[in-house]
Amino acid sequence: MLKVKLNEKEYEIPEKWEEVKFSKFLDFYNLTKTFKTQEQLEEEFKEMGDTKDLYMSLDNLKSNTKMISYWTGISEEDVAMCDLDEVAEVLKDLAFLNEQYHPIHIDSFVFNEEKYFLPEIGMGKQTFGQYVEAEQLEINNAKLDKGRIEVMPEQVAILCKKEGESHIDDDEVDKRAIMFKELDMATVWDVAFFLTRHESLLMTSFLISQKEEATRKLKLQQKEQ
Repeated sequence: MLKVKLNEKEYEIPEKWEEVKFSKFLDFYNLTKTFKTQEQLEEEFKEMGDTKDLYMSLDNLKSNTKMISYWTGISEEDVAMCDLDEVAEVLKDLAFLNEQYHPIHIDSFVFNEEKYFLPEIGMGKQTFGQYVEAEQLEINNAKLDKGRIEVMPEQVAILCKKEGESHIDDDEVDKRAIMFKELDMATVWDVAFFLTRHESLLMTSFLISQKEEATRKLKLQQKEQ
């Protein structure tokens, strides 16, 4: 975490995605949905003539005030009293939150001293339970496409297993989904990247394995005859 100074007091803010918990990011995400986009500001103040840019700048300042207040924990009123250069520096430090995350390939991650593994796509015989999981992942992905990022911890819970696990029941998924709300966003983004790349394969691998199993049984029956 990075220590910053505002009004002669020190505060800690994250400086990378590894330092941002999903639960914290979700609240921030919901806060940013109250901010107006550049297009919305253009439309709202299009009749303001020469003062349009001033109105737009004021609205952006209000959004930045809320952002600093959220990440430092100080009130918006106190942010308004801060030194302008100090505020600008904090906004610069938080800029990574508005930048695209570049995911890395991971096979596993450790959380609360437990190791969780991402699936090896197409490896081994798939069970019906895994097929159901794949369908649930697709349903949640449809929700993500609509901006409902609150399903991300559930995606991690469904997809990532401890060593030796092939399937976990719904109660355990719910339990882990709650737990993974405290997972760091770098890991959440990396798992999401894996899922984006392999979403269709999670479904087709089950169908292929079922076909292979049916073929094996057919050949066995023919031998017995």
